[in-house]
Amino acid sequence: MNDLKLLLILLGVVIILAVIAFNWWQERRLKNESSQRFEAPKRDVLMDEFHIDTDTLLTEDDAGSPEINRRAYQPLENRNQDYKKPDHEPLEMPVVPDAFINDDSPVARAVSALQEFEDDIAKPILEEFESTQAILAEQAASYKADEANEIPEPALDESPVYEEVRARKPYQEPANPITPPVLDEPEYESISLPETIYHAIDMAALLYLRQPVSGLKLRDYFLSFADIDKAVYVYGLDLDNDWRLLTREEEMTDFKLVACSLQLADRAGSVSQQTLNRFQSGIDQIGLDLAAQIEWHGSPDLLNDAQALDQFCIDVDKLVGFHLVQGESGPFTGTKFRGLAEASGMTLGEDGGFHYESDGHRLFSLVNKDGSLFSPEVLRATVIRGVSFQLDIPRVKNCSEVFNQMVLVARQMSHGLNAGLVDDNQRPIGELQIERIRQQLKVIHSQMVTRGVVPGSPCALRLFS
Repeated sequence: MNDLKLLLILLGVVIILAVIAFNWWQERRLKNESSQRFEAPKRDVLMDEFHIDTDTLLTEDDAGSPEINRRAYQPLENRNQDYKKPDHEPLEMPVVPDAFINDDSPVARAVSALQEFEDDIAKPILEEFESTQAILAEQAASYKADEANEIPEPALDESPVYEEVRARKPYQEPANPITPPVLDEPEYESISLPETIYHAIDMAALLYLRQPVSGLKLRDYFLSFADIDKAVYVYGLDLDNDWRLLTREEEMTDFKLVACSLQLADRAGSVSQQTLNRFQSGIDQIGLDLAAQIEWHGSPDLLNDAQALDQFCIDVDKLVGFHLVQGESGPFTGTKFRGLAEASGMTLGEDGGFHYESDGHRLFSLVNKDGSLFSPEVLRATVIRGVSFQLDIPRVKNCSEVFNQMVLVARQMSHGLNAGLVDDNQRPIGELQIERIRQQLKVIHSQMVTRGVVPGSPCALRLFS
């Protein structure tokens, strides 16, 4: 940095400081001028002419001024203490001097009328009141005397009916109470949803029917859901309290309760708001037509639950796969490949692939790497350049053990066909890569169990179909 640049920097700093100082000085000057211009007056001309002397007003009693009622300024409790309720005194007649009384004078006529009123009306009323008071006093004294002495229980006929009444005193429920008539309504005990409706993936509705309805009539109602793009299942509770799927075989069966479910997501995605509204309005209409009471099962925010379920499916829906490719000896024949596959416990399916199954459940598959289908004719006439092993993780129980079995079969066939075991990038698969796959399988299995969708369970098979 040369001297010119340094000088310019110093000059800029000085200018900035000068501007700041000038602004501060100008602001301070304006504040002082404002405070001087708007200073409050020290005296009020109007108030100088008017002044209330409260001390003089409250203490001055005499000295030529009217007497001030200081009781009016006392607190309320003090005024209440000073006030004394006057004792009740009988009304006395005014005493009129005899000099003002004449037989014809107005005063004499008023006194005479008042005396007649007292003799003819007031005295009889007073006497009747005193007699009533005396009677009431005598009755009160008699009632107190009766309370002091125990009133003997009247003797009743010691009949069996009387003995039964005495045994129920004080009041008890009768031995055979009268029960109200039972209305014509079906009685339901604790009803649970069918086992094939799952809270983790379905929303459901229970329809309590007033009277049994045939399966044929119910199927006609629920055919309106045929246009919904998600799986809908309808079950009926028969008269033996067994849940049955409403199929054509159940059209002649009578049902007293109906359960209907909608799957919230599948491998195609989550359910839409329009589908939810369509399903709910359809159930409401069916309940109205059948005069049924509807009980909904599911979260209040079904759309968010469906989206969360779809994201869960994306996270765990994984396919483990690796390949057997031709080695130095070239392609292998279809007949030899088929013999080794069947010797390993795999069978050729109608879909053109070999499958390893246990108890009717498919565990893993072996398909042609180029996508063509296997058949007995193709295997006899062609040679194979590569095959792929596939394991669908969510649809398999104990996926770690099944994966180990798949690796064992792949290594045996690799040795018999003189083929190589590679991944999707054509890189050889060793023990390190296989161990990493095992760890990923454990993580996925834990996520599914936490969600309530156990791998390989009927719920998982329906969700990942």
